[in-house]
Order: sequence, then C-alpha cells, then structure tokens
Amino acid sequence: MPRILIEGPVHECGLAILRARPDVELDYREGLNAAALAEGLERADALIIRLTPLAAEAIKRAPNLKTVARMGVGYDHIDVAALTRRGIPLTIVVGALSASVAEHTLLLMLGVNRRIAVMDRNTRTGRYAERFKVFGHELLGKTVLIVGLGGIGGEAAKRCAAFGMWVIASGREASRKAAEAAGYEFVTDFHAALPRADFVSLHLPARPDGTPLLGKAEFAAMKPGAVVINTARGSLIDEAALYQALTDGTLLGAGLDVTQDEPPAPDCPLLGLDNVLVTPHNSALCVETGERVAELCASNVLAALDGRLDPVYVVNGSVL
Repeated sequence: MPRILIEGPVHECGLAILRARPDVELDYREGLNAAALAEGLERADALIIRLTPLAAEAIKRAPNLKTVARMGVGYDHIDVAALTRRGIPLTIVVGALSASVAEHTLLLMLGVNRRIAVMDRNTRTGRYAERFKVFGHELLGKTVLIVGLGGIGGEAAKRCAAFGMWVIASGREASRKAAEAAGYEFVTDFHAALPRADFVSLHLPARPDGTPLLGKAEFAAMKPGAVVINTARGSLIDEAALYQALTDGTLLGAGLDVTQDEPPAPDCPLLGLDNVLVTPHNSALCVETGERVAELCASNVLAALDGRLDPVYVVNGSVL
C-alpha cells in the first residue's frame, strides 16, 4: 500500500481527500526538520511538503519515492535536479495562490501610495491633525509594470486595470498574445519600460544564481517617484540599493511581502523607513487559499500515484 508522508499542517479538506482513499496509508507529521524529513522518506512512496528543505541526500534515502507535491508554487528549498535524476515529478499548486497574492499586491500598492501605515500610527498616537500634512496618491491613471505575466502576475494585472491603471507587462514571449488580448502593452525586456512606470511589481521566481533583478542601475532608470512592489522572492531586489533609492528621493516607496532574510534582522535599515510597507511573506495565507492549496496538493499526489498526473502542475516535466 503506497505510503504518503505529509508535512503538516494541512487543511482538513485536503486530508479528507486523502483519507477517502482506502488504498493509501498516511504518515502525517508536523514540525519536521531536514533530518526528520529524510528519516520519514525512507518508507514513503509520496511526499507532501511545505517549507522543510529537501536535499539530494534525503532523496537518496527514499528508494520508493515516486512523487513530491509542494504545498505552494515556490520550490527554492527543493533539489529539483536530484528528483529529476530519479524520474520523480515535483508538482506545485498552479493557480491556487493567484487571487490572494494578486490582492495582496494591490494592498501594498494602495498602502504605500496612500501612506496607510503613517496615517494609522498618527491616528493611534494622538496626532490626528496631521491628516492635513499627509497626502497620498491615486492609482487612477498611473502606469504599472508587471514583471512576470504568469498566473499571479496576470491576476495582479487584471486588478490594476480595474483600478484604471495602464498596464505594461513583460514575461515570456508565450504570454504576449494574452497580454495584448487583455489590452495591455507588452515588452520583451522590462528594462525598456522602467522610465515610464509609476509602479514596478515583481511576479517571477528567484534567479538560479540568487542575483537580484532590481539593483542600483534599475532604480536609477526608474521614473522619479516610482514605487516598487515585491510579492515574489526577496533575492530579486538588492536591498542596499533599494534603501539608497528610498532615502535619496529616487523612489516614492516600496511594498515588500518578501525580504532577503526572513525574518528580516531587527536592524534591517528598510524597517526604519516610513515609505516602506512590509508584511511577513504571508500574501498567500488566506483561508480560501489554504483550502484550494490543500485540495489541489492532495489531488496531485493521488493523480501521480494513479499514473494520471496533469503536466500543467509538474515543474520537471521531462520526467513524464
């Protein structure tokens, strides 16, 4: 009987799908570290994984492992090459996070542009009259550059357009038709659009070598007073260069759900700036998202074990 190792917590609706299958055995565990995960894999045919690192050495210790299902869309902590060498598919929950992360993108845009954190603090601390000194900006009529027009970037673009923003999208050439059909401007190289964008929003994976996508040169090329939004990966931004651009007046502000170090160090310079809005990498953590992720992840595991896996959810499609 196939044994599924589950790194919890997992929403009950996902567990219900797995429990409904009498032909599989569940090994549910919470609080796993890398060593405990490797130990559990020794008897596992399938793995549902959250955030514990999955290294090549652990994969070697799993002779029966047939599939790995990630409860999310990022997989920086998983040795995909090691899985591919073994012919083991890695699935992600394509589309399950898109709505919540896209909404969070707009939340950060609005929060930075309307200076919500500053106004909240002033109201709570008796500085009510300072409402006449703190002015925000509308989104209406502004230009947003969506860097990475995938599932999340596409949903963010829709919401920006609904706010009356002009959308410039960049991404793979395959996304050009979708962008143009939606009425967006499409650019192959996002650098070309930096001087025109009031907002630059990142929606793509970390670079394989960990180097930033936005650094000193990119910030210097941006429109004066632009806002940077990052709900993707902290490594995409050179934080020292971002701090400089935020303090010398090059940029109006930044909204960050991700940072280079997570959690950021208490003395991280960005945390001391009023024009930075920071959230703790939780843009996808909504109740509805948790349900969708659990259901899709459970379905991916069972589909893989049944030999009917949909390639759209597979990261290393060559194994199929």
